[in-house]
Amino acid sequence: MFKSIHCYCTGEFFYIPFDELLVEAELIVTGEIIEKDYVKKETLKNWSIRNPVTGQMETKSEIKMGVFTDYELHLDEIFKGSIKADIIHIEESGGCYDGICATASTGYQYEIGDQVFILLKKRADRPFYQSTRQGYTAYYLSDDGRIYKSHESLEIINGAGFERSPPPEPETLEEIEAMLNIQPIH
Repeated sequence: MFKSIHCYCTGEFFYIPFDELLVEAELIVTGEIIEKDYVKKETLKNWSIRNPVTGQMETKSEIKMGVFTDYELHLDEIFKGSIKADIIHIEESGGCYDGICATASTGYQYEIGDQVFILLKKRADRPFYQSTRQGYTAYYLSDDGRIYKSHESLEIINGAGFERSPPPEPETLEEIEAMLNIQPIH
């Protein structure tokens, strides 16, 4: 006899001011998702634990197989960083592979044709970029230059996580340009 176990997990997201999110990003861009692929790859999981004998922190590592979603993003504008390519590759944890789907509430699940605004960092172990803070720094972009979190609600966000309070600041690319005190590069 099998038992079905369900986990209803909750979490808290800390508010991080949008200007701090802009500072920590290596690359800030807009563009269109032109390709999406689910793949299974090895990933290196690292964590630290305290040795009970010495009291020193020790890093542990384990190679695991994981499901990822790889995106190709055709760049429209570069707000921060330097890149000579018109297309970059972004990797997100989770996706569907061989009949099994794994997603996280912090994911962003872009689709081909989506116009996006995303804050990125380079992966250390693979030739991909990833969102600096998963779905927290991965946005959709409207035709009029507004950033928002999801297609369903068109809720505009500013890095305040998944808060559903009054419209935050900034909400447009022009306001973000002013915060960065720059003109788009590309």
